[in-house]
Amino acid sequence: MRALVHSVGARARQFWRREDGASTIPALIFLPFFIMLMFSGVEMGMLFLRQTLLDRGVDMSVRLLRLGAPMPTHDQLKRSICNNVGFIPNCMNDLSVEIFAVDRSNWTSTGAGTAVTCVDRAAPEAPPPTTLDRGVSDQLMLLRACLKVDPMMPTTGLGAALPKDGNGAVSLIVTTAFVNEPRKN
Repeated sequence: MRALVHSVGARARQFWRREDGASTIPALIFLPFFIMLMFSGVEMGMLFLRQTLLDRGVDMSVRLLRLGAPMPTHDQLKRSICNNVGFIPNCMNDLSVEIFAVDRSNWTSTGAGTAVTCVDRAAPEAPPPTTLDRGVSDQLMLLRACLKVDPMMPTTGLGAALPKDGNGAVSLIVTTAFVNEPRKN
């Protein structure tokens, strides 16, 4: 019996001294951190892609306004931006656009001091109040667009840290300026 206890004790000491799985413990500790870091990188890449597509869509649509085209309606401007954006789903319902005139004497605008108007997904039947100021000839104009998008992984890493509205959507905001072409009166 004594030999059996000695044999079991020797095997237990030998087991505890082995270093075969020494790297497993740190790997298990740091694995969740690295997975979250990887998911956050994918989330950030998708948000940057959507932001870049929105910037491009706004620039392509505003190009016509810069050249002196007549001011479109809010829905026409949204449709033009969404057609130029690409693969962002539900763009027409989640996009809001505002245009304000800027007074060059004091660099103020009627809408520049207010928060950007974004779509409220909780009340989709009530569109947000928007301003589409036509401005006058040779006047500086400010356009702001707000698009609501859902994060890919809203509960992990970067998706959890982003500021979201009550429905879990993130606001992508684009601001651009243009000058109305001189018009003949």
